Amino acid sequence: MKKFFFFSLFGFLFIFFAVASEAIVSVKLQELRFGILRDQLMNYELSSQTLRERLKQMFLSKDDYMTEVKVNILESGIMNSETEGLDLKMSWKDRFGLYVINSVRFLNLKSALELEEQQKTIIRLQFAFYMERTRKYPIASKKYQELEESITSTLSDEMAFTLLHHGYCLVMMGEREKAFVKLNKTIDLFPGSHYAENSSLLISFLEDGQKKKEELKSQKKSPEELAYSLFQSGDYEETLKTLESLPTLTNDQSYIKARSMEELGKTSNAVKEYIQLVKQKENKEVAIRANRRLLLIGNFYQENKSLVAFSKDEANKLGDTKAAENIEEGKSLVLKPVIIEKILKTETSANLSQEETKELNQIKEEIKLSLEDSKQETKSLAAVVTEEKIPIVPETQNIEPKKVLDPPRNTKQEPDVANKLKVKLRDGREVVCDEVVIEGNLASLKLGSFGLNLPYDLIVSVQSTNAKKGKIKIGTTAGVAGESTKWIQNQTGDWMLSKDSENPVTRADVKYFRP
Repeated sequence: MKKFFFFSLFGFLFIFFAVASEAIVSVKLQELRFGILRDQLMNYELSSQTLRERLKQMFLSKDDYMTEVKVNILESGIMNSETEGLDLKMSWKDRFGLYVINSVRFLNLKSALELEEQQKTIIRLQFAFYMERTRKYPIASKKYQELEESITSTLSDEMAFTLLHHGYCLVMMGEREKAFVKLNKTIDLFPGSHYAENSSLLISFLEDGQKKKEELKSQKKSPEELAYSLFQSGDYEETLKTLESLPTLTNDQSYIKARSMEELGKTSNAVKEYIQLVKQKENKEVAIRANRRLLLIGNFYQENKSLVAFSKDEANKLGDTKAAENIEEGKSLVLKPVIIEKILKTETSANLSQEETKELNQIKEEIKLSLEDSKQETKSLAAVVTEEKIPIVPETQNIEPKKVLDPPRNTKQEPDVANKLKVKLRDGREVVCDEVVIEGNLASLKLGSFGLNLPYDLIVSVQSTNAKKGKIKIGTTAGVAGESTKWIQNQTGDWMLSKDSENPVTRADVKYFRP
């Protein structure tokens, strides 16, 4: 009886440790895969670079439209990737392994692994960042605050990103004292990091602006000088209050007023001011700057075809067609937001807790309210456009083409279409560009003066936009490795001419795709 008991106990322990070992290995592999994909898709360091550019433009070069276009392109690629690869599918074996690991970590006084919670954090971060870059600062600030309270690891990239960007949103909302708290906390927790560098940069800009404002007040400078100083320091609310005290505004002051209203989200009022500045004949430089703002608003911040058509026509009259072309070119590289579509399509699942279901529904409601605000702003813009007698461009134009005689059969009249690259991403989005340059885990899609940086893993295929005439060269360190109208990644990430072709080009060797 004792032998049977010992043999049973030995057998049970053997099976337990065998299953536990296999489960632990599976969980650790999940953790490793999750960490690699998270770093590739979230682009935390790239987000710091774009924020730095945004700050420089905000405080040093407000009218550098090329930088603004580049920042918009870059921001559309940050935290705007399909997170399907980050979806954790935990089997009973994985959950058992996670339980064993967390039990051991508890005994060693270490924090528990929370892989599923990390996944939810990334989705929340994507949503908050989207609200930030579309200038919905109050919603973004609220979500960042929730993230700050829910993230358990205080020294993680997620916490650093949250603190830094929350501070930026608070600055844009005019709550500078609260912003200083977040930014200083970032510096204290993450010394020497790119997060701390950006926090220090933003603090220095704010302090310099505050000093200059106090100097002007102590010297009893004119409201005109004070308004300009406030505008340069990013204090838009105070800028508007100071300008309101002036009996009449010059064209330059009207432009500052419009820019301040735009930054505060009062887009339709800003557009009305810009249109008046474009129409005036006294100051051509101001007219050009105002028209460029209309091009940027119509293309990036509050898409409006009528506004774009009007500003393009005015750009021709003002001799500023190159700016219109550059902005339109940059617009073609901006990626549509994945996170919004993903959340709105997500149905409440039976395996979600009551708290999770409530949070999902809350985010959906915030998105719907944000979209309603955008629609209302679009209606306001439409009212401005109508009031200013700008011709309305319908969303879909069903214009019948004029009938022309067919050319003789022996005459070829094929248009000379420039060969470009059509890059297809894993989430179904497509981007047309001139060249794709691969640098490590990053792919840079080049178009004219602009570039869009994306994780290399997101690219599924690269094909020619002119299949009849154009071929795409795939380059490696040794030179051109092959030419084809379409290149496809296989399951291992190597590049092939088609799904069934042999002799693929090794993924790590690829350096560029060019027409």
